[in-house]
Amino acid sequence: MSVSILKEKLKDLLDSELVDWKSVSNRIEELRLLKSKLNTLEEQTKFKEFRKQIKALNHTVRIQILTAINNGVKCHCELEYLTNLAQATVSHHLSLLEDAGLISRTREGKRNFLSIKNQEVVDSFISF
Repeated sequence: MSVSILKEKLKDLLDSELVDWKSVSNRIEELRLLKSKLNTLEEQTKFKEFRKQIKALNHTVRIQILTAINNGVKCHCELEYLTNLAQATVSHHLSLLEDAGLISRTREGKRNFLSIKNQEVVDSFISF
């Protein structure tokens, strides 16, 4: 619907006194404020962190990996065995989990040791 048609319909409503101008202008102002809040929400770091966590938790392999680490699996090589995936694929999933702040890696020699970084999020998600 074009803007001119909307303006005509709004004018008709105002002329018929079904809607008063004050209520329309108040509603427009409320919508502007809401739009402003939604735009600033997008820029907030908490929202970005939450979005990364949701993305990281949105895959069954990553849930399996988190469950395994939560149950004591500490080595990257064990995750390859448990998931039957190639080393590169496991590394990709681990990178997403690490970027979301859910796990941390420490490297000792050629081995990566994994641990849960955000236990609260992991516990609440795995409990389902």
